Amino acid sequence: MISSIKKSMKIVTGAGLSLFGILYSSICQAADTTGTTASGGFFEQQGGNVSTIKVVRSQNDLGGNIVQLIDYFLGFLGLIAVAFIIYGGVLMVTSAGEEEGVGKAKKIITYAAIGIVIIMLSYTIVTFVSSALG
Repeated sequence: MISSIKKSMKIVTGAGLSLFGILYSSICQAADTTGTTASGGFFEQQGGNVSTIKVVRSQNDLGGNIVQLIDYFLGFLGLIAVAFIIYGGVLMVTSAGEEEGVGKAKKIITYAAIGIVIIMLSYTIVTFVSSALG
């Protein structure tokens, strides 16, 4: 039972860190609206041209608004998936070692983790397609 709790905690921690990384990168990308990098950044100018890896979307057209709506929707789905992982972890801890409760909690955590992977892939596809079109 202890090993299953440790395994669940590793999954929850990994999912939480992944979500933190996604949120942190989106906040940093939103903070840099000028298209240039701040000093001390990863792509700092060293005497040559500044290289940036950034998708610049025009938010004034219909396509930009749709992409922004999809991004918010996928973020909301990610939040729901993390909530299900937390719910599965609580269910596992409160099941007190009963096989039925532990099995149900494992199933919830597994499906939520699969959902997070699908959400990340969806976000990647949307970003790739929108950058290719615009």
